[in-house]
Amino acid sequence: MKTQLLATILGVAVTTTLAGAEARKFEAQTDLVSLHYDHAPDKDDGHSAVADRTLLESLFGRDWIKQHAVAVSGAYGTNAKTFNPKSDAVMDAAWNDCGGWLAAHTNRQAAIERLTDRWRKVLESGGDVWVKEGGQSDITAAVVRRIRAAMPGVETATRIHVVQHSVWNERHTTQEALDYTRTQTHYIKIRDANAYLNIKGGDAAFEKAALAHPVFGPAWKAAFAYYDPKTRLDFSDTGELLHILGLGEIGIAEFRQRYLGSDR
Repeated sequence: MKTQLLATILGVAVTTTLAGAEARKFEAQTDLVSLHYDHAPDKDDGHSAVADRTLLESLFGRDWIKQHAVAVSGAYGTNAKTFNPKSDAVMDAAWNDCGGWLAAHTNRQAAIERLTDRWRKVLESGGDVWVKEGGQSDITAAVVRRIRAAMPGVETATRIHVVQHSVWNERHTTQEALDYTRTQTHYIKIRDANAYLNIKGGDAAFEKAALAHPVFGPAWKAAFAYYDPKTRLDFSDTGELLHILGLGEIGIAEFRQRYLGSDR
């Protein structure tokens, strides 16, 4: 009877914890967005990095990004050998003037340490961490392990939210890291955003508006030089950021109209 009662109590506690995490919404004034890009092997992360910058600065401003966002490249798993070094130019264009970015491919340990520091400060001040998992979860798992060791009182399963849209990304995550991330964070799997943020052959109206934008044009130029939008326009990983911000599934045309100032 006691065993059954304990199991019931634990079940209620777990359900309550999960319900609390599910109910949590992104708070722009207190939370941190951790933007992860694998850049291995597909080049769509180049488009996504600039789309993320476009979205965040349009909504919150450049100074906000410096305080509430951190970007990391080389967030790969078993696909490490396929990393594209030329993606660095896109990351520079997207993030250098609003806080910079972390190069995990160049120095993985330093990137993990810096991420841990940024996450820890936010958690200590009462904010939550939201991971846009544009790659694999190996780095995420490494940071969560450090957080749990340094901050045993923090419920990472309710305070660290990981949003993933890609089965491919999951399959190329080290299994141990994927299992750990799924159990030790609030892991959110959303619909594959390739369904609404990926166009083979590109979108001429989007390309024109992006390149002409007075603020984001240079970054989009770098992204398009890296990955020709006439071949494919693909910032599907940005679907995860849209989810974090509570914006839902915004398609390419609507994204252009809202954030690139073109209704044609």
